Amino acid sequence: MTTKTKVERAGELYDDMHHWIVRGQYLRGAKLPTEAELSKRYELSRSAVRGVTARLKAEGLIVSRQGAGLFVATRPATELDAPNFVSDQSDLAALFDFRLLIETESAALAATRSRAEDMARIEGKARALRRLFRHGKQGTQEDFDFHLEIAKSAGNKFLLSSLLTLQTGVIFSARFSQKKTQSDLILHAQQVNQEHDAIVDAIRAGEPTTAREAMTRHIKASLSRIRV
Repeated sequence: MTTKTKVERAGELYDDMHHWIVRGQYLRGAKLPTEAELSKRYELSRSAVRGVTARLKAEGLIVSRQGAGLFVATRPATELDAPNFVSDQSDLAALFDFRLLIETESAALAATRSRAEDMARIEGKARALRRLFRHGKQGTQEDFDFHLEIAKSAGNKFLLSSLLTLQTGVIFSARFSQKKTQSDLILHAQQVNQEHDAIVDAIRAGEPTTAREAMTRHIKASLSRIRV
């Protein structure tokens, strides 16, 4: 058996961390393994690990927080993430049809498979979105992150991968919305929060049918809000 060189092990660490982020194993804001854990796992010195993480930081994929560790900053774009993925109303309708197919089942599976740590992440994303709403921000990315956590909690990598490919389309679909007044934005926030709460409650209660129905209502309502 050929022993890997330090350069090869460092390259493997970079490829693995990049893959974790692209494939959604670690979502935006998620805490990554510590330098000590990576050093032991890949048989690299701490300085070699820092060289790899410095590269990922330079690419904007991860950030370090003083005393807290390494966290995912963003997911890199792929060839499926073209900004014109949703270019007209027909594409928009098709996008939401597909979301109804995969996200409703993700919610149902999450209701039967989610663990305490999964619920903590889902609820954390819901709280993060609420905070943005309170500051008058739209939170499109944070809203999508909430859905990603549910898909991840479903425990099916194909469902998660399918949703990840829709990221740019979902975020760019917001451009189809009409300009909203302050009262419209407040109503939007209230509706989204209530819909998310219904989904979270059903998943926490372990009720797949209710979770599926709550997600269906939310996605249909989201489309209607875009088209208003």
